[in-house]
Amino acid sequence: MRNIDINLYSAGGVEDYYIKVPCRGTVKSMTILANATMVATGTIKALRSTTAVNTATAPTGDTAAGTELVGVPDTTYKDLVFDPDSDTVANQKIKISFDTTILGGAANVLVQIEYDDSAYVEMAASEA
Repeated sequence: MRNIDINLYSAGGVEDYYIKVPCRGTVKSMTILANATMVATGTIKALRSTTAVNTATAPTGDTAAGTELVGVPDTTYKDLVFDPDSDTVANQKIKISFDTTILGGAANVLVQIEYDDSAYVEMAASEA
């Protein structure tokens, strides 16, 4: 298991960031912390290409600055494999996507990803 911790500066609004994966694996979990309020029903997603593998949604009543927002693995796609050696460029990185409502303005956002590099997966590298 590896921890991937990324501090992102967000100007607020829709934004996409890309994190190159260190090795073949899956996103086990995702936790978000921000130095600003995360607005109710706003989302931050971890995706492989355009497919969400984990989604953090701010609850009704907003999430105060400094409060952990824990993502929920997608029931269908949580085990999609990321692979730095994949022939498909989109599978070589984790896409972090902020929707338009998650932040009310500029903020520093810490994305903590627990990355499972030891998961048993029945899939050839060319299929990842």
